[in-house]
Amino acid sequence: MNQASKQLYNLLENLLQWSRAQTGRITYEPQFISVKKMVDETIDALMINIENKSIKVRVNIDDKTVAYVDENMIRTVIRNLLRNAIKFTHHEGFISMRCKQIADLIELSVTDNGVGIKKDDQEKLFIIDQHLTTEGTSSEKGTGLGLILCKEFVEKNGGKIWVESELNKGASFIITLPRKAN
Repeated sequence: MNQASKQLYNLLENLLQWSRAQTGRITYEPQFISVKKMVDETIDALMINIENKSIKVRVNIDDKTVAYVDENMIRTVIRNLLRNAIKFTHHEGFISMRCKQIADLIELSVTDNGVGIKKDDQEKLFIIDQHLTTEGTSSEKGTGLGLILCKEFVEKNGGKIWVESELNKGASFIITLPRKAN
């Protein structure tokens, strides 16, 4: 019952955010924000899920790494990417979160050693009418909206999102974010 209520909450949260984005009711308010702070706070919020699967999370992000983004949107993106990594990582697996600076951008990656994604499915992940959902390693359910919301929010902030994955070897979701105001 607890798991079902969490899934319902996540679905409602994503639906609400997506519908607000579609109707223009989300205001874009960029500011300079620490990427490490957002990542650390997201990990703290999802720690019970991480501990339930005995997953090791490694963070390699400099404290001084700052992005010029809408904090609420990018927190939603990081939360969805980390939730997915947890969902598709096996018990006692690992997740790595790294940041590197490339010119005027920050590249943030969330990498797991979980089930991976078939090549054919990778192209469908960010398309609304493809509705791709896969069960997690502990039978966690999803809606297929999380990554679509991530794409929308990352692009609204002037970045890009993509996936690199190999079936049964894990996945890396990478986003770029601006380092300064445009």
